[in-house]
Amino acid sequence: MPKKPKTKPAAIQPINRNEETIVAREVLIAATLDLKDLGDRERAFLAICQKIYRRHSGCTSPFENFFWSLVFSIERGHWPTPDDVEHDLGTFKDDFEDMSRQARYFAESYPAILATPEVKQAKEAAHAN
Repeated sequence: MPKKPKTKPAAIQPINRNEETIVAREVLIAATLDLKDLGDRERAFLAICQKIYRRHSGCTSPFENFFWSLVFSIERGHWPTPDDVEHDLGTFKDDFEDMSRQARYFAESYPAILATPEVKQAKEAAHAN
């Protein structure tokens, strides 16, 4: 049986992390934002997205990181598949459990800090939002 000729694998294109390219892409995407004739529902939706974006701090903000990773995937031109979302959901669950555990450890280690007026005011403000 004759041997099959070896073929070269397709060249893998690296993700372009060039700052200029990223900024240029963001400018193009930002230019597509239509701010005309926004109703309260759409403004509220965009405000919530903005809040999630501004609170995002990686794995220390599990839901924000989950949401951000899905949106960032779309920004790069890759609409997530159910498998992608399932993977990201698994990461969210892991990060959530880690943060829950770390928050308990922090509260146990520093109960006096959590009893300060500043923390109580921050908790009340968080519940008001």
